Amino acid sequence: MKLFSILLLIGISLKIPAVTHAAERIEVVTESWEPYSYLLPDGSVGGTSTEKVRRILDKAGLEYDISIYHWARAYRTALSKKNVLIYSIYRTKERESKFQWLCPFLPTRQIHAYALAERGDINIGKLADLKQYLIGMARDEYVYQYLIEHGFEEHKHLDINTTYNTGLHKLVSKRIDLIIGTREAIHIRLKALGYGNTQLTAVYEIDTAVVTGNCMAFSLTTSPEVVEKVRQALSDINRLIEK
Repeated sequence: MKLFSILLLIGISLKIPAVTHAAERIEVVTESWEPYSYLLPDGSVGGTSTEKVRRILDKAGLEYDISIYHWARAYRTALSKKNVLIYSIYRTKERESKFQWLCPFLPTRQIHAYALAERGDINIGKLADLKQYLIGMARDEYVYQYLIEHGFEEHKHLDINTTYNTGLHKLVSKRIDLIIGTREAIHIRLKALGYGNTQLTAVYEIDTAVVTGNCMAFSLTTSPEVVEKVRQALSDINRLIEK
């Protein structure tokens, strides 16, 4: 009885270690944007950006799932949910306080407004000139936010589409005047849709000087420990690429 009492007292006084829970999975979201991220025939997500994301998260030792959504949905998911990583996303003043940033992820690429090559009537010398035309784009992408800040309006200047391909179809069928994107991505999408590269021509370069990086970003409610693991892995991968 005395021994039992002693053991009981010891048991009460001992600090029992907390149970270590399995690490929470990271939800990774992106948009369909060849050649950087796109859906493969087996249902998984591939692309040059996606391959780098996988290397980074594997190095960080995290479990994750990657999903492709329309940009607006991917953006909203990263804004509102815990343990969400979005890529690739331009870091701007307007977005700065909305995410935990991991930069640089990729180089910042030139972005142009494209018109049908046959449209000799389109002449753009400055940003304000774009307001004469209807521009196809997705809501909440960098260029959308940039143009809204400069006085552009939905329906009047901006034709909002859920997919980029919808905008391309509208451009080729002359339902809109312009579409915005990178040269590489535009050419890949034109080919996939059966159009020729020569059908479009760049008519204006969009200013990316206000962009401080082409990044990955975590939702604000993601733990600092997870963010730091990925930040370190990104830094290590970037150093390997630079060698």
